[in-house]
Parts: sequence; structure tokens; C-alpha cells
Amino acid sequence: MAHAAAGWPMEVCGLVARCPNGTLAVRPARNLSDLPGTFLLDPAVLVASHRQGEVLIALYHSHCDAPAILSAADRAAACLDGAPAWPGVALWVVPVVAGVAGPPVCYTWNDTLADFTVRT
Repeated sequence: MAHAAAGWPMEVCGLVARCPNGTLAVRPARNLSDLPGTFLLDPAVLVASHRQGEVLIALYHSHCDAPAILSAADRAAACLDGAPAWPGVALWVVPVVAGVAGPPVCYTWNDTLADFTVRT
């Protein structure tokens, strides 16, 4: 949430990974997009995490002055051929309004619906 608030009014992104010792690590990534309302996670963060033996748990990004609802573009970017690009990986969206981060919303893949749904 701190990363999201600090990046406002631009979207931020990153990942959460399980380290070899079992702890979780938050890995902020550079947003390679300079367009408002969009993000493109720097793949170097994914590669570095993998090389450290970490297991990807979640990808996150912020929505600036907008609700934490996966957009059509978010959903499309998270899928390949109608299936999740990162099976078993949660998608977190952090809403940021006027520089203040709100509670994140977690989305996971629902096989029955063939879509991401809010994890309860």
C-alpha cells in the first residue's frame, strides 16, 4: 500500500514472492508505461526473483482515483489463450485516491467462470 500511495498519480506495480526460507517478500517493480491509468511490470523483477529461488505468489498494481476493480485491460494482460498467464498467482489491485491507498482487493482465477473473481 505504501508503494501505491508513493507512486500516485501514476500506477505502480510489483510482485509478492515466497523466499526459499519461507518468508514473503514484496518486490516493487518499475512501471514501464508512462501513460496514466496503465502499467507494464518490468520483467527484470520477475527474472531476479526467479533467480533467487523465489516462488511467485501474487502480482499487484494500483488504480489511481479509481476503484480496485480489474479492468478489461487488466484481465486481458493476465491471460493467455483464455487461461491465467500465471496459474495459481493472485492479482491484487490497490486503490489510491488523492495519494491515499485504500484496502487492496485480491482476485484469483475461477475455473468454472473462466475469469478472475474477488477472493473472499
